[in-house]
Amino acid sequence: MLDLASVARAVIVGSLGVHRGERVWVHGWDHAVDLMSQLAMECGRAGAEVLLTVEPEELWLHSLLSSPLDSLEKLSRYQSSLLEETDVYIFTLGPRRPVPWQRIPPERRKAASIWLDTRYDNSGFAAEWSAVAKRRGVRMLGVEATLATPERAEDLGLDYERWREAVYNGCLEDPVTILARAKKLSGRLAGDENVHVTTPQGTALTFRLDRRALDLSEALATKDKANEGIITFLPAGSIEVTIDEDSANGTLVFDQPILTPDGLMVRLNAEVDAGRVTSYSVAGPRKPFRKYLEADDNAGRLSFFGVGLNSKMRFGFTQDDKVLGGVVMGFGDNENKGGRNRANGKGWWGALSKATVRIGNETVMRIGLLGA
Repeated sequence: MLDLASVARAVIVGSLGVHRGERVWVHGWDHAVDLMSQLAMECGRAGAEVLLTVEPEELWLHSLLSSPLDSLEKLSRYQSSLLEETDVYIFTLGPRRPVPWQRIPPERRKAASIWLDTRYDNSGFAAEWSAVAKRRGVRMLGVEATLATPERAEDLGLDYERWREAVYNGCLEDPVTILARAKKLSGRLAGDENVHVTTPQGTALTFRLDRRALDLSEALATKDKANEGIITFLPAGSIEVTIDEDSANGTLVFDQPILTPDGLMVRLNAEVDAGRVTSYSVAGPRKPFRKYLEADDNAGRLSFFGVGLNSKMRFGFTQDDKVLGGVVMGFGDNENKGGRNRANGKGWWGALSKATVRIGNETVMRIGLLGA
């Protein structure tokens, strides 16, 4: 049995630092009511005022299919007024079942605001929400672990119980510990040195950093983030940076399986020259990666690099990018990370385990161990 009370404590105390007198709005899908109740109780222990609202999946889908399109893209007066009176907003990710996009007309799909964060969510609703939240300085946190449901596990071919345990345990990692690990890397990743990545599985890749901004997922919903409208998601624990998009050369062997909408991709081996994938092989169907590469001329360009920082995460599920000691290599559009590659919003990443990473003349990771 998962200890949802500990997860709630990690959210309210560890990530948000909710204190007496604050007004907290907890909103979530109907399948996550047990966790939401624990969040509300933890708010009460902190002396905060709390409002709990529930989103029924059936009603959400009905509204997306049937409500006037302009109403879906706007905050209602009720929502706007409530957000104006809110100090902290917590929401769970969902819905319980995979969204049936094939049933939703293309012109309505962009109105489906799930992530809410404007870095990933281009809906009009998210834009209006962000404007109010930034003006008010609302600290916001999304619990991504609630995407682990039996229905989604079946759709992805995952073991539900193991997946759920992995992502909920990942929510318990201490943010201060994540930050301490990030500090070991941040100075070097923010520079312009060459990076060499090798693995026992056959990866041998070189690329160059270019003094880009760092993208840190550290589990803290701070006031600075609130003023920028940035939402913290749990589980957290990664540091990523875009790279010089023309600089990568060598071989990438992704030893971790990659989940795609078109099926599981196993052991992708990609040859990269001047930043672009020039050839590849995969154990199993080639369709998922071929379909991705054909989506845009720049989809096959290497675009970002990252390291996992969460010791409680495990490989083999949906958040391999956060596993401590794992390395992530991303392709395609990197605009939302501050990069220069445009691929019509198409992006893709995979994870490597047991990597050795050298930045300049310093080995910052040896066979998956940071600082070794």
